[in-house]
Amino acid sequence: MLVNDDYAGKVEKLRMLYLVSPCNNPLLLVGCGHLISQNNFVHAKRTLPDEFVLILCTKGTLYIEQDGKQYQISSNQYILLLPGIEHSGYKPSQGELSYYWCHFTVWGNDYRIVNDEEINRQLHFIKSNSEIAHDHYIIPQTSSTQHNERIVIQFRQLLGSAEQKFYSGYLVHYALSLLGLKITTSFVMDYNIGEVSATYKQMTKIMDWVRLNHTENLSVVKVAAEFNYHPGYLSSMLKKHTGMSLLDFINRTKIDAAKKLLLSSNEPIKQIAAKLGFADDKYFMKVFKRLEGTTPSKYRNAFYRKFLNKQ
Repeated sequence: MLVNDDYAGKVEKLRMLYLVSPCNNPLLLVGCGHLISQNNFVHAKRTLPDEFVLILCTKGTLYIEQDGKQYQISSNQYILLLPGIEHSGYKPSQGELSYYWCHFTVWGNDYRIVNDEEINRQLHFIKSNSEIAHDHYIIPQTSSTQHNERIVIQFRQLLGSAEQKFYSGYLVHYALSLLGLKITTSFVMDYNIGEVSATYKQMTKIMDWVRLNHTENLSVVKVAAEFNYHPGYLSSMLKKHTGMSLLDFINRTKIDAAKKLLLSSNEPIKQIAAKLGFADDKYFMKVFKRLEGTTPSKYRNAFYRKFLNKQ
């Protein structure tokens, strides 16, 4: 059940709020979609008694306020709107606006809305007890997905799952739950980066460089030379701190980008491979199948549909 019954009206007094809920049961999808507006979109004013709303912006800027606090949600940012709190648009979006949205509830209303102080205590506990399994969703009220393309991809897959007919209707709830866990993992990892060693920070810098240059024909030798490391040493250090070798990280970054292109364009597989720096499209398909368990064509066919609405 809801622990913090008195959180309504306190949003403006807190710098950030977080949804915290046990993840032994799925989040429950109510509905989802993809909004595209060409100009002057203003979000409707409303209060949803029982539903959370998660909005992930992919283009333009959404101007929305919640309980009197104003937010500008731009590309690669998301916002979580809370049940029982009024939210509305406060300014028209200029130019094209595109965002994914979903409404959901929490199994048994078993959740808490907590502030920065409490979430910092919980994250410090997680860091200090890495051998313990941690079993909660932690979703910030607002954050960025700029370095985590998997969150965007998972949102698209959620929409694809919601459109198709499956043996069990629970599939969409678990797809939503996976999205919640990816947001949680990204948030916890970003939190930990602020308190780790200089070596980890250097590894993070290298990973960001790979993401920035993922369309190039990258190799372990090329990346190592860019940062004046021995290739073998750099790869082993990255694996020590992230669990992935440098080659694995390069391939994962490229394949995540490929998945976005497969779902958002009709470009041929060979053209996507070339755009991502693969000299050989057959090697691209081999890497894709190894990491995703399917071919690029089958992946595209499984999740090609979009939800579009104008308001």
